[in-house]
Amino acid sequence: MVEKRRFTRFACKIKTKFNFYEGNPEQIDYEITVPSKGKGIICDISNGGVLLVTSSRVAVGFPTMVEFKTKKNRHAVHGRIVRTGFLKNNPTEAAQKMARFASFGDSYIAIEFKEPIEISQDEL
Repeated sequence: MVEKRRFTRFACKIKTKFNFYEGNPEQIDYEITVPSKGKGIICDISNGGVLLVTSSRVAVGFPTMVEFKTKKNRHAVHGRIVRTGFLKNNPTEAAQKMARFASFGDSYIAIEFKEPIEISQDEL
């Protein structure tokens, strides 16, 4: 099977806080716009994005900034929400993989970073 992903993914369990901005991403002034806030658990990470479990309700396309700490670094990364859904009764592979994190929230969010970050298995 050919791997379609650009970056290697790593399973993890990292607490996160994130801000998300409702509205047209091209018209948001990040200096003055007050974001909505969420928190959750990152359960899958790569240089290009994260997959997290949360109870926050968001929509695909929302710009976001996710903050988390690894063993070696603190990260605050801008991105956008590319996928979201509920964990319960969800047959997708992503939802099945995150079911063990259901105590941290009832839904998942996939965030694609605006710019890739440097992260390795050693850091997790």
